[in-house]
Amino acid sequence: MAGTQAEGEFAIAATPIDNPDAAYLAATTKLDFSDLPDGTSVETLSDDVLFVTFSEPLVKFTVPDNWATWSSPPFSEDPTPAVLYSTANTLTIDISRPVSIFGFELEPSPFAEIEFTADFYRGDSLVESITRVVDGDAGARLFAREDSAINRVVITGGSDFAIAQIRYQSAPIDATLTAAIVALIIVIVALILL
Repeated sequence: MAGTQAEGEFAIAATPIDNPDAAYLAATTKLDFSDLPDGTSVETLSDDVLFVTFSEPLVKFTVPDNWATWSSPPFSEDPTPAVLYSTANTLTIDISRPVSIFGFELEPSPFAEIEFTADFYRGDSLVESITRVVDGDAGARLFAREDSAINRVVITGGSDFAIAQIRYQSAPIDATLTAAIVALIIVIVALILL
């Protein structure tokens, strides 16, 4: 939802994705950690394209073996996912390269309705915030957004929590940056050949 606009300010259009529908799943790549043994401490996840780093080690659990509940479709991808548990009520996720879509499912540890906010950043600039009240009793919800590129997410809430189904889509490479890199390579090659 778009924020209110004061005189002289500009409004940022919100682009949240409410549920993991077919379009979201098709447009994104999942950072899969389901093969890790339960109880594994996780500080980084990666694939061939990017890696994400967590501000604190998370612990891998599986629903329902050692994490009690999760929501079911259409609110989640799967009612029994592998999850990463945070003992704190805040977590920063640093992303190695800009992404135009980023999302994860989240559920609090207590069986209660608790408010969580995910702030999506590009560098130090806040791009968008998503706030949702999430039920810890089979109420996991998606925190995802698309559009302008981001490279960091800060999650804050009223309790410890778990996240699952971390998904992304890489941001397109900036044409100006590409042209500058090509020009730099040409200059370097020319200097070497002189």
